[in-house]
Amino acid sequence: MSSQIITLPQLYQLLHDHLDTNGWWPAVTDWQIIWGAVLIQNTNWKNVDYALADLRQATDFEPAQIRRLTTPELEQTIRSAGFYVRKAQTIQNLCQFFARYNDDLAAIRLVPKAELRQQLLALKGVGHETADTMMLYVFSKEAFIVDVYARRLFKHLQLTLPKTYDAAQTLIWPEVADLTLRGLQQFHAGIVTFGQQVKTESDWQQSFLANYQLASLRN
Repeated sequence: MSSQIITLPQLYQLLHDHLDTNGWWPAVTDWQIIWGAVLIQNTNWKNVDYALADLRQATDFEPAQIRRLTTPELEQTIRSAGFYVRKAQTIQNLCQFFARYNDDLAAIRLVPKAELRQQLLALKGVGHETADTMMLYVFSKEAFIVDVYARRLFKHLQLTLPKTYDAAQTLIWPEVADLTLRGLQQFHAGIVTFGQQVKTESDWQQSFLANYQLASLRN
């Protein structure tokens, strides 16, 4: 049986119709999302949850309180997330960045999208995926996150993305630019939720997307 060709907005709708993504990223504050975006690098959410619980107890997620910790104290606090030396440095770099805005997230949201993204990417330890996660979920800036789940889903749907992050994002963006901020958040949540449920080829063949294929993206 031939596959049905769908667009990215149609993929978004299918994910939205079949998956429950409510409460997909539970967080007490925006700061928790920011630190979670750093801690999740190269690990799983179970480990991140342990690290976040310890970080909350030590600092209530407040950057001013994190800045009061010594580097060894911060490393020990987030140790359960793995790669804690590098991640502690990234968190400290972000804390220095936030200090330039007096830890005022509302002020940071006023920075133009392209400028803010470049400021975040200039911080050592903050890569494209981490920056876009913060842009999308904290700073109210539209973005499409090209993570491993997106690449795997697109490959299943017979569309191979460019190897570099920015090239893939540039190719995707015109197709999803009409989605609202909330829509883009839900799209990412749907892609990750699907990826966490569909892990094997057998899972894929039994999934609600098995008979679909993504239309070619325009350069």
